[in-house]
Amino acid sequence: MSSTIQTSKATNIKRYFIGFSTQNSLRTGVRTLYDIDLINVDLMNAFNTRVGERVMRPDYGCKLWDYLMEPQTAMLNDQIIQEAVRICQLDSRCNVQDVQVYTLDQGFQINITLQYLPWLVVATFTASFESADAMYYASTTGGQLLI
Repeated sequence: MSSTIQTSKATNIKRYFIGFSTQNSLRTGVRTLYDIDLINVDLMNAFNTRVGERVMRPDYGCKLWDYLMEPQTAMLNDQIIQEAVRICQLDSRCNVQDVQVYTLDQGFQINITLQYLPWLVVATFTASFESADAMYYASTTGGQLLI
């Protein structure tokens, strides 16, 4: 990922962040991601990594997967919100505005209102965690991915 500004010659659009992802690339044909799409995929990867999965980084990861089989209480919702905010704060390219938690049949969904920097665009990042080990995320900026 690069944080330098690059201008696309074809559309004369300034690109702040450029990255590479193979997720969904066979279906979409897109491997290079830019700006907000890249931030969303990076956030999705952080939420999808369980604590202890990264080699040489046993403290890195998201604890939300551990909360799937717990009864949905107000205290658990607070823990989910705190963990979602913690994960988002690891990325300096966005600021958390609000977090909402919704109960699903076999899991929960979080809606995170983010302000993307440096554009100051506000959009909602949604991630659903279900007991079937499936994670789905969507953004009001248009990106969607099922893992």
